[in-house]
Amino acid sequence: MIGGMSLVYVVMEALHVQKRWSFVVVGVALLVYGVLVARQRTHSWRDLGFRLDNLSAGLLPVGICTLIASVGLIGWAVALGRPLLGNQILLLLALYPIWATVQQLAFQGLLHRGLMVLLPVPALQVLVTAAAFASVHIGNATLVALTFAACLMWSLLYRRWPNLWLLAGSQTVLAALAYPLVLGDAPLSRL
Repeated sequence: MIGGMSLVYVVMEALHVQKRWSFVVVGVALLVYGVLVARQRTHSWRDLGFRLDNLSAGLLPVGICTLIASVGLIGWAVALGRPLLGNQILLLLALYPIWATVQQLAFQGLLHRGLMVLLPVPALQVLVTAAAFASVHIGNATLVALTFAACLMWSLLYRRWPNLWLLAGSQTVLAALAYPLVLGDAPLSRL
């Protein structure tokens, strides 16, 4: 399901379909899949990573990793001579959490958890998850590299502290910095 939705998303991007329609298609498909999962009772929301019990334990490691990656992105922007202030970052911080939660549910809660059952080697589970996440960003080599590295980090964190709220927060911060500062992009302009 996740692989198929990733492929649909990549095709829609290649055809330059407006983001709002990509989000609707992916959102509806994940909603239908979520309803099916809930009806079959194969995964609880807690199992997927919508948890509060490990929030305080995971906050520091996820926060430190996010801070280190953020400093790297800001350093990259400084090296590129990009302005560090702008309303694009604040707008992304406000609007991106929903999309980040959907992506973390898809790639960590569903794909990574499934790979933990299917593939016996943890390193392969992490690498396949990161490669799948990076593949939906095909079209920009820098973004593919950034998302691959970020998903490696999130996958490793998810294995120890399976908390989608924390990972979505991390993804929101990193995306809010990466798009305008490193990529020089305003992804919300394509909605």
